[in-house]
Amino acid sequence: MNRRNFIKNTFFGFSLLPSRILQEGTLNDPSGENLYSDARRRRVRELGIKIGTLKPAPYNAITDVKGVRVGQTTIIKGKGKGAVRTGVTVILPHRGNIYEENLFASYFNLNGWGEMTGIAALENTGKLRTPIFLTGTYNVGIVYDAAVGYLSKINPTMGETEEMVNPIVAECFDDFLSHTQSRQISEEDVLRAIEKAKSGPVAEGAVGGGTGMTSFGFKGGIGTSSREVTDRFIVGVLVMANTASRSQLRIDGVPVGKEIKGFKYKYGKAKSIILVAATDAPLLPYQLKKIAKRVALGLAQTGATSNTGSGDIILAFSTANKISRNKSSSFHTIKAINDFWITPFYQATVEATQEAIINALTSAETTVGRENNTAYGIPLDQVQQIMKKYLRIGEKTHE
Repeated sequence: MNRRNFIKNTFFGFSLLPSRILQEGTLNDPSGENLYSDARRRRVRELGIKIGTLKPAPYNAITDVKGVRVGQTTIIKGKGKGAVRTGVTVILPHRGNIYEENLFASYFNLNGWGEMTGIAALENTGKLRTPIFLTGTYNVGIVYDAAVGYLSKINPTMGETEEMVNPIVAECFDDFLSHTQSRQISEEDVLRAIEKAKSGPVAEGAVGGGTGMTSFGFKGGIGTSSREVTDRFIVGVLVMANTASRSQLRIDGVPVGKEIKGFKYKYGKAKSIILVAATDAPLLPYQLKKIAKRVALGLAQTGATSNTGSGDIILAFSTANKISRNKSSSFHTIKAINDFWITPFYQATVEATQEAIINALTSAETTVGRENNTAYGIPLDQVQQIMKKYLRIGEKTHE
């Protein structure tokens, strides 16, 4: 049986369990105190909270950028000491062969206590040449190996008679909820995420690479958002959030983390956040570096301060110019936006980043992991009450 048929015919329902959906009701700590009372998880806009003034694109996701697809595999195994809560999220930058048709890209290391493989080559060439993979720290080697296998299969001459590439694999440490040393992810898990990659709405919260992540003292994970820039272009952001402490959390400027009351939680060892920005605007690598730095501003607006032990790594790419790997031509014909017109993209990036991070929080359901460690979903009823108190619900219109 070939690899594709193995994934389609035998993978579902056996090596993976479906991610747990929190049912309506309440969750209590051992003392009997009610800790959580939301019936279902929602994106921040479904709570009536509008971040910024620019309009989101139709899916309010990185997949609003034409050609960008996202696929995810969620791995939930066991209970107690050896429980595994991990996975992989893959971003396919366009619908063609990214090895043959590269995209302009750049990178910003806000705080380097983490890893994103392939970045030296990306910075040297200014080009993105592989899909982007997000996963747990100790899964990086396995995901990298699977990525090489995938790329080699569709590009048989890669690394043989043609140039090699280093896959982009980024990580956050999911040890609070997952037994990381067991490294339960497999090549088939990675290939399944690629197989499932699609445009449209993106699953958020405790899914894919975000399955075991915690943020701001609550359950974190995958989040995404987008903004329209005039009527022509889109900026989309996807994050894997595993960062900051509860007291730092701010939503649209409101100190939500400090305002939440009567909600006990155990510190979740939040470390790191990976942020990926995409746009269909024709930006050059040096301009994408500026976009990546504005992603950092969006992170700061959530209250995160990029602590010493946090690996806060940002990648930005543009789908507008596809750079052929064909060596027969001496020149590339490209388009680029005049620097004097780039400022609206900065605002779009900051807004989409902040909302993507908050979506990761509001979408993530309470998760019990290894050693019965529990990361609670942020209480949405309290979030709404606090935002109403500060007059942040229902007051904004898009400009």
